Amino acid sequence: MLPPSGELKQTSPKNDPMLKWEKPSFKRVDDPKRIIPVLAELDSIEYEQLREKMAKKLGFRTSILDQELAKLRPKSNETQSNALVDEVEPWSYPADGNEVLAEIESLLKRHVILPDGAVVPITIWVAGTYCFDAFRIWPKLCISSPEKRCGKTTLLETIAAICNRSLVASNISPAAVFRVIEAWQPTLMIDEADTFLSNNDELRGVVNSGHTKRSAFVVRTVGDNHEPAKFSTWSPMILAMIKYPPDTIMDRSITIRLRRKLPSETTEKLPLTFSDDCEVIRRKLKRWADDHMGDLKTVSPELPHCNNDRALDNWTPLFAIAGIIGGDWLEQVKKSFELLVTSDDDDEGIGPMILSDIREILRGRRWEKIFSIDLVEALTAMEERPWSEWKRGKPLTQNSLSRLLKPFGIKSGTVRLGVETQKGYKLKQFKDAFNRYLAPYSPNQTVTPTQSSKHTVYSRNQSDTKNTDVSLLKSLQPTDDRSCDSVTDENRGAGKELIENPINEVIF
Repeated sequence: MLPPSGELKQTSPKNDPMLKWEKPSFKRVDDPKRIIPVLAELDSIEYEQLREKMAKKLGFRTSILDQELAKLRPKSNETQSNALVDEVEPWSYPADGNEVLAEIESLLKRHVILPDGAVVPITIWVAGTYCFDAFRIWPKLCISSPEKRCGKTTLLETIAAICNRSLVASNISPAAVFRVIEAWQPTLMIDEADTFLSNNDELRGVVNSGHTKRSAFVVRTVGDNHEPAKFSTWSPMILAMIKYPPDTIMDRSITIRLRRKLPSETTEKLPLTFSDDCEVIRRKLKRWADDHMGDLKTVSPELPHCNNDRALDNWTPLFAIAGIIGGDWLEQVKKSFELLVTSDDDDEGIGPMILSDIREILRGRRWEKIFSIDLVEALTAMEERPWSEWKRGKPLTQNSLSRLLKPFGIKSGTVRLGVETQKGYKLKQFKDAFNRYLAPYSPNQTVTPTQSSKHTVYSRNQSDTKNTDVSLLKSLQPTDDRSCDSVTDENRGAGKELIENPINEVIF
């Protein structure tokens, strides 16, 4: 055993782990600044024999002693062999980025059938995994398909052989995501994400947090005392799934939608040695990134005009890389942006989608008030929209509608229509959301035709109607097969109130 104090002994048995302590310069064994560096020189077996005793002697928890030693120990070959990712050595001399990207593009076309405009952003995104740290934002690459057997796995395998520090997982926990990123900062490739991501709010939050460098952290408690610690989530990430990703993830991604190949379309199968065959490409990409990090941090690429600010944020690094590489890559990225982003803009998120449909309903029927039950009925009657099978095949409910509108500051309230009062909405509540989240209403758009409702009679007492509304009111009368006497009509009132004045185009 070590003496409790005083000078260390000069002699020790040959194989005794205390042999490394025989240094006359150490006066006392309870001085952490002198003891910890010596402990760091021990191998794992020797340190394990002394770990608990020395931690107790120094007044540390063993976990704290481990942390202090880890700061001083160089990464051993054993540690490197246990790493989940492979490090690549830079190419020996400067690499021509134009040639390397052309080679990657050729590989992608050879092994995967990609939609129009997809090969260029994928190629540049892969190159960016070596230099993403030069940017404020780095987008995820989201690969989706309508059904199985569309080439997602093959595309992932191709990218994994080329990108920096690839790590593929078919399932992963939130804790594993931020811990592997903290330890290795890999290109994390999550396959089969549709099977576990949509219903996992915590995992979605961790994934989303890695979009912007400044805020790419999560905080968790660690250790026996549950001390808060910050973990990085800043790393390139690929998500592959069937059908559509959650809106928040799609908003942070460059989305590639694969299709099943036609019988006339052919691809080459990946060879067993594909990853080894791509080592030269990886080394050249690493060298190019190392040589151009300074330029990439300061470049301000010219961006195309687009109303989608988040899409521009996602594509800015690709424009920057293409501009530094030169050739026709910048022009090719612009073409891909027009193809893919315009296509994405046609697919609204759920929030803008329901706002758009409500605007169409209110505008088409010229209502300024509407009961919740009638608005839900109108939404679920719309064809080719998700509201009739909103949740597990069941239609949208009033509560579900309320939850969808809540983020926009729109809440249902008591609405009086004639003598009847129910929960409902007023047109003016939607004005701000319509103007902020929807494109201006085009006069060429088709207005949804007015339909009768089993909840509501559309006519009003003629004496309450301005002369200018007579023709409009006449067109809103129920069909002849639906009888209703004038007394019932006056007493019940309308389920929706017609807008007296011409429709305000600012609102719509």
